Amino acid sequence: MKMRVKLYGTLSQRFPGYQHSQGFEVEIPDGATVRDLLALLEISESQKAVVAMEGRIRKPDDKIRRGAPVHVFQAIHGG
Repeated sequence: MKMRVKLYGTLSQRFPGYQHSQGFEVEIPDGATVRDLLALLEISESQKAVVAMEGRIRKPDDKIRRGAPVHVFQAIHGG
């Protein structure tokens, strides 16, 4: 299935020509999970990316819903 993804923080720097206003389209298999999407985007678990879909933070094993826009946020650290 095709889906629209928007990246936030420095994650977008990994994709030359990325335009945040449009995001980009990726193809993933039906039934794919958040973990599958991050693997496709080559974002490792150690990067602690946060994925939001339909206004909610999703867990790695949550399935991606067809047609739902996905937002991938860079983890933020501070103190």
